[in-house]
Amino acid sequence: MLRLSARLSHSPLFVRHSSSSRFHIPAQMLTTTMTVTFLGTSSGGGPSQSRNCSSLVADLLGDGKLWMVDCAEGTLRQFQLQPYSPDRSNPRLSQLKKIFITHMHADHVMGIVPILRNVLFPVPVGQDAAQIQALQKSYPTIELYGPAGLRTFVRSILKMTSSRTSDKYVVHELLNLTDSVTSCEPDVMHESEVAGKDIVCSPEDSLWRDILQADGIFGPVAVDAGPIAHRDPCIGFVFREAAKPFRKIVVLGDTNDPSAIVPLCIDPSPSLLVHEATDAHISPDIDPKAKRSYDTVKEKALARGHSIPEMAGAFAKTIGARKLVLNHIGGRFPAPNPNEGYRLKGVRTNVIAEIERQATEAWGMGNARAAWDFMRVGIPAAEVSQVAVEEQLFDEDLGSQGTSQWTSSNDFPTSYNTWETNAGSSSTSETPSYASSRYARQNHRWSKGPPDVGGGSSRPYRSRYHPEQK
Repeated sequence: MLRLSARLSHSPLFVRHSSSSRFHIPAQMLTTTMTVTFLGTSSGGGPSQSRNCSSLVADLLGDGKLWMVDCAEGTLRQFQLQPYSPDRSNPRLSQLKKIFITHMHADHVMGIVPILRNVLFPVPVGQDAAQIQALQKSYPTIELYGPAGLRTFVRSILKMTSSRTSDKYVVHELLNLTDSVTSCEPDVMHESEVAGKDIVCSPEDSLWRDILQADGIFGPVAVDAGPIAHRDPCIGFVFREAAKPFRKIVVLGDTNDPSAIVPLCIDPSPSLLVHEATDAHISPDIDPKAKRSYDTVKEKALARGHSIPEMAGAFAKTIGARKLVLNHIGGRFPAPNPNEGYRLKGVRTNVIAEIERQATEAWGMGNARAAWDFMRVGIPAAEVSQVAVEEQLFDEDLGSQGTSQWTSSNDFPTSYNTWETNAGSSSTSETPSYASSRYARQNHRWSKGPPDVGGGSSRPYRSRYHPEQK
């Protein structure tokens, strides 16, 4: 089955461009497509000029509510730095409802409190303060799920920084059989905190099943979790539809062996696997500065509890993943910058392409992709038909406007920022890759980049494809 985006890209009704309006994606696509947007893709060696540390947000319910996995320092600012995107609405902080934490390392949790301080709003002051505070929600605005220690971490920082918020939050901890329970007595909780749940894993397989359910477009969307091997306790999360089309997204934290979570990842196989690839062996033929041997790279990665691309590909093959995205990319592998000199940009593009190639060969079921900040992956429902979408576009736009100018989405480089596949299909070679210099050049919009290494100009970068871009 062809990818939905591939079929629609040849339709003259896919994208509308007029001087008086933004590009438009029909409501049917927005509500039936699960999306994952990467806000930070660097390992703990970051942040770097091209990557923030780990965080992603997912719209899984079709109503715009966002669920976040990991929240590194700088995640709040990433919402403001999202590139200009005429073909979709960027995720907004106000849409964030849940945060899932894979483990308690600093590069995965240090952005939580700044996010909470913004989402929960400050305590009102002034003449109307009492009336405004009386309207305060009795239920938590945002929920956090994570390993033992998360509750104390958030509570302690909020108290020590004298942070007070108008709305409430709650932390639910996923406990193994030996973890201690963190008290939720009123005298120890933060004043903005609501008592959370202590969710203990199954004694048979150490997995957490159905830690929550929410209403999606086609039925309940459930969340499972399982332990994965790292140098410290770490969790992988599985987001799945409990009704047809049974889409499933697996997001792993840092790991060098996620085999314990396999029972949650099969029957059905995931539509998308997000797996770390912190380090990789790069040949000097690709990067003249690369000096490390394959054995050295793999040995150090395993010792630190991390994976190399071929390990990610092998796990994707084990669970039959239909799509594979490599995340948590090491600091020595920056994303190509459109303002870099030709040679430097070429080397970086080839390095990323080599990382993808290694994972792709081990996977053997499609083309793996190395994530970059603000990349979005879309997983449409298999039932969405090309005809229905085209008819809706015609009725809503051409029928009402009459004189709109229509063009193919292929003319606009930001359309490549969305990588979509049907839930029941595998990846294809048509998917854009960093191996394409045009693709790498157009994936990022920088307000001002570094000078060209050849002595060129450092003037602000603006895409010639978007005259309305400011």
